[in-house]
Amino acid sequence: MQRGLLALSLGFALTPMSALAETTKAFQVSADIVQGCIVATNSNGQWGSIDLGTVSGVARGTVTADLLSGGVAGIQIDCTPNMSATISADNGVRGVAGVRALGLNGSSVSTIPYQLFADGSATPWTTQSIALVFGSGATRRVLPIRGVATLSGAMAAGAYSDTVRITLSW
Repeated sequence: MQRGLLALSLGFALTPMSALAETTKAFQVSADIVQGCIVATNSNGQWGSIDLGTVSGVARGTVTADLLSGGVAGIQIDCTPNMSATISADNGVRGVAGVRALGLNGSSVSTIPYQLFADGSATPWTTQSIALVFGSGATRRVLPIRGVATLSGAMAAGAYSDTVRITLSW
């Protein structure tokens, strides 16, 4: 008896096959918008400044000037539409008993009393809050502020100044 070999040939052809991975997928994009405000600043990073100018040490009466910030007369406030905010001011660094004062060369010894008036009011703006309402589509409000100093006619020469802190809340 003869034994034969049985040869079995198995052939595998390498043919390109499609990948089974998905080639299109979606992803979610979302954002939560919250109420908020920003305030324009001047070149010094301040919300503005009031410059009452140069006056004689023997001048009497009042001098006035508007707060300027970034080329705008007043504080420019941008807030989310349909929200309310409040703005308040302290009595300044040199204020005594509720009276704001400009101090000579940063001191509290030689002073000039002054008042602030906000939003066209004839009533001095002390520390009370001012309500700001931003309606539908309204996002910008410019709050005009005017400084009025009372000159006594007997003032020492020098640079007078004060710093008032403004607080915006919402």
